[in-house]
Amino acid sequence: MFANLAARATAVTPRRAPTRHESRRCAPFGPTRKRLFSVRAASLREDLFGAGSPSIPPTKLRSKVSIVGTGQVGLACAYSMINQGTARELVLHDVASKLEALQAEVEDLRHGAEFVQQVSISATCDFKDTANSDIVIIPAGARQREGESRLDLVARNVAIFESIVPPIAAASPNAVLLILTNPCDVMTHVATRISGFAPNKVIGTGTALDTSRFRALLAEYLDVDSGSVHGMVLGEHGDSSVAVWSQCVVGGVRLMDVHPALGTDEAEAGLKSLHADVIGAAGRIIARKGYTNWALGLTVTSIARCILRDERHVLPLSVPAFGKHGIDVDVCLSLPAMLGAEGVLEVLNMPLTEAEQEAIRRSAATLAEVQSKIVFVEDRQ
Repeated sequence: MFANLAARATAVTPRRAPTRHESRRCAPFGPTRKRLFSVRAASLREDLFGAGSPSIPPTKLRSKVSIVGTGQVGLACAYSMINQGTARELVLHDVASKLEALQAEVEDLRHGAEFVQQVSISATCDFKDTANSDIVIIPAGARQREGESRLDLVARNVAIFESIVPPIAAASPNAVLLILTNPCDVMTHVATRISGFAPNKVIGTGTALDTSRFRALLAEYLDVDSGSVHGMVLGEHGDSSVAVWSQCVVGGVRLMDVHPALGTDEAEAGLKSLHADVIGAAGRIIARKGYTNWALGLTVTSIARCILRDERHVLPLSVPAFGKHGIDVDVCLSLPAMLGAEGVLEVLNMPLTEAEQEAIRRSAATLAEVQSKIVFVEDRQ
C-alpha cells in the first residue's frame, strides 16, 4: 500500500511556472519599488516631523527601572509593571524613615512571583542602588491637597527635586527621567535644568492620562470601544489643557466632518462638558479617596514599555515646546511625541485650528508665569 502511495506522490503534476506578470506582482520589492517608497516616506516624514529630521536607528532592549517615591502612585506604577512584565529589575526608593514599610511592600510583591514574569524587586533608601537604571520614574513630591491647583504645588516640589535629582542623575547618567510629580509640566522643566540631561531624556507624563480619560469618556458617550476613539488632549496637564477636537477620529471618521460644532458652545450638551469632565476628574477622585493612582500607574507602564522596547509610539507627553504652534516661551507642555529607547525621538507637527493654537499659547503663558516665580538654590546663593 505504501509503495502505491509513494508512486502516486511522484506522479503529481508539477507546479506551473509563474508568468512574467505574476512574478512581477508577487515578487518582493525590487530596487525600483523600494526607491519609490523611500522617496514617499522621506517626504511624509518631513511633513510630520520637520525638514532635516534624523532617522534614529533602533536601540538594544533594556530593562532596569527605578521608582523614586513609593507612595500610592509609585506603588501603583510598580504593581502595573510587574503584572505586565515591563522590566526585569525594579528598584523602589524612598527616604530612610519609610524603608521598613517599603521592604514589607516588596516582600508582599515578591510573594506573587509564581503568577508573573520573572522580575527582581528591591527596596532601598540609597540612590547608589538605582545606578545604571534605564528609566528613573519620579513620582516623589508633596501630595496635592483637596481644592489645590497643581500649579500651587510648585514651590514645595522644587525644593524636593533639588535634593533628589542630582544623586539620581549622578547614579544613572544615561537614564531617561520620567516625571510624574505635579505640576508635571513645570517639574519636567525643573528636572531638565537640575539634571543637566538632554531635553529629550527628561519627559513628563503630561496629558497622557488626560488623553486616556478623554477617550474613555467619549467612548462611553458614543457607546463604542475606547480603542476605536483617537484623539488627544494637549498643553498643560491641568486647567488650561486643550482638547484637540479637530483631530478626533472614531472608527476612521473625523468627528468635525459630521459634527462641525464640536469644541464650541453649539456642540451637544454632553460633548460640550466632556473636556471639563476630564479636567475635573483628578479633583473628583481626590475629594473622595485622597489621591489618584491606578490609571496613572497604567499610563506610566505604557510609557516605560515604549522606552524599554523602543516601540516608537506617539503619545502626548510633556516636552520642550518653544517654537511649536507659535509658542515663544521656554516651557514644557504636552505635544504628540514619538517615544523610543533614547526618550523623545520626534515631535509631530499636528495641524491645529487657529482657536486650538491660541489655546495652546495661553497654556504656555500660564506655565511660563509660574516658572518665572521659581527661585532655585543657586539663585539664592
